[in-house]
Amino acid sequence: MEKLALQEESTSTKEVKVRRSQWSRNLDFVLSFLGYTIGPSNIWRFPYLCAKNGGAVFLIPYAVFMLLFGFPLALLELSLGQYSGKSAFAVWDICPALKGIGLAMNAVTVLYGIYYIIILSWVLFYLYNSFKTPLPWTNCDNWWNTADCIETLQTVKNNITLTNTAYNFTSLQSNLSMEMQEFVNDTSIITNGSYTAPEEFWSINLLRMSTGLDDLGDIQLHLVLTLALGWIIIFCCIIKGVETVGKVVYVTAIGPFIILFIILIRAVTLPGAVKGIEYYVIPDFEKLADVQVWIQALMQIFFSMGIGWGAFITLASYNNFNSHVVRNTIVFCIVGEGTSFVAGFVVFAVLGFMSEKAGKSVAEVATAGPGLAFITYPEALSELPLPQLWSVLFFIMLFLLAIDSLFVSLEIIVTAVVDAVPNPTSKTRILVTAVICVLMFFGGLIYTTQAGIYIFQLVDWYIASISVFVITFAECIIVSWIYGVERFSDNIEAMTGRRPPLFVKILWRFITPFILVTAFIFTIAEFSPPTYGSYVYPSYSSYIGWSIAFVTTSPIPIWFIKEINQREGPLLQRIKTAFQPNDNWQPAKAQIDSIPTSTYETATFLVQNPLER
Repeated sequence: MEKLALQEESTSTKEVKVRRSQWSRNLDFVLSFLGYTIGPSNIWRFPYLCAKNGGAVFLIPYAVFMLLFGFPLALLELSLGQYSGKSAFAVWDICPALKGIGLAMNAVTVLYGIYYIIILSWVLFYLYNSFKTPLPWTNCDNWWNTADCIETLQTVKNNITLTNTAYNFTSLQSNLSMEMQEFVNDTSIITNGSYTAPEEFWSINLLRMSTGLDDLGDIQLHLVLTLALGWIIIFCCIIKGVETVGKVVYVTAIGPFIILFIILIRAVTLPGAVKGIEYYVIPDFEKLADVQVWIQALMQIFFSMGIGWGAFITLASYNNFNSHVVRNTIVFCIVGEGTSFVAGFVVFAVLGFMSEKAGKSVAEVATAGPGLAFITYPEALSELPLPQLWSVLFFIMLFLLAIDSLFVSLEIIVTAVVDAVPNPTSKTRILVTAVICVLMFFGGLIYTTQAGIYIFQLVDWYIASISVFVITFAECIIVSWIYGVERFSDNIEAMTGRRPPLFVKILWRFITPFILVTAFIFTIAEFSPPTYGSYVYPSYSSYIGWSIAFVTTSPIPIWFIKEINQREGPLLQRIKTAFQPNDNWQPAKAQIDSIPTSTYETATFLVQNPLER
């Protein structure tokens, strides 16, 4: 009878033993991570920066900073998450005094998720219109078109004559504040007020832009609907955590690679493609002497990888304890950033085709930011045979790239909340996910107003200007100096059987923190107020922006004061103990292995670990 009871108990061993979900296989984790790090900005920002900063030469500072900065920080965060099996908040039990770092990460992620999803709503709107014949951004016969509408760049080329009229083709300054770039309009804004059909579809039909930040205007129903649809899709993707995410990523992470390859094959066969690719890769070695080229390479790595936002820690927390974290980090760095470089061939092959059609140089049509995705590219694809097919494929690719980043970002927040709930159930997770999605949907409604694009630009400009520098610098100090780099190396050895190389320890302790401080100083020194084309933001917008920047870092000192005040003893003693790991800091494997899995083991466990009364 006892044997039978033990057998019955053992049938639920797996369910009891694993209190926290895990990736069913390492490939699920790899794809989820790549899906997060490879977003729309890999398509519209990196290629532009590469071409602007010396072509293939840009890869030199990029590779240097990837080795000295990107790789060690990625390894640090992945190791923290995998070893502890905790969320981006709970993992800081390693140093309770600075546990506010976890709250800062979640604050940044909440603001990021609220404003980043508006890009997904734009993509959904374009995707819906891509099924129409003709494509609505290819002509000036629609209700939103003005009397000054010009159909395409080809029309401009065919109608421009050499007269006394001066035509001023302008580019708007790129914002390097983070992944998202300032809208850039390089496609023939002419001094007499004419705009191309793709420009009017973007600014009048989609955004219905107001005059500025002071004029919010109305909430746009079509954007509200696409915003709601975006949140519903994300909710369905993460409703059961890694169980659903691990399946969805096989489509959302692999799909963009397939579509990118298809578009690449078509793009390189277009007239002018070679000219565009040459502009992209031909090296200009003189650029290596320009400090700004090195700074931009560092910033691109910083923000494209998403270091300091909590995603690395959260995704790795669902890993198998013995997963090879060093190997995974190397794969992520090579594949993730390599994709950006390959995407450049697609982008500049098409831009070369555009320059050929318009009779302009590649530099004149090369843009960064949403302007490339929502104006230049749709116009270029409309010139191809079967334009609806190519447009649908392109916007499906952007949809998959955007949604990957978004549901991982939401997973950071949901995991932090669920892990803080005592004895959570599957229903707890569903409820938490639903509530967070609804709240963030309402928070995002401000971006559906006619001033939404101005607010989007303002938040994008400031959101990560301070917080990510502070967070990542604190991570290095905690792990390398407070907790101890050798102690942390012991933790990695417990997972993988090997200690990290000496040069990685040197990076963690000295070189990476130095790079962070230097980059922060340059960022503050070179910081300029936000701009959006010719629009000048009101003076109070800077106060709003800096408030956003400081609010995301404020949990760190607030939590420090709270942690010190709630401890007993002399002040110095309280500070000392607050910087030591608490009892909750332990390896994830130990947490799992300590759970009894049978009736006999339960009795033994209770004898050895009597309940406190």
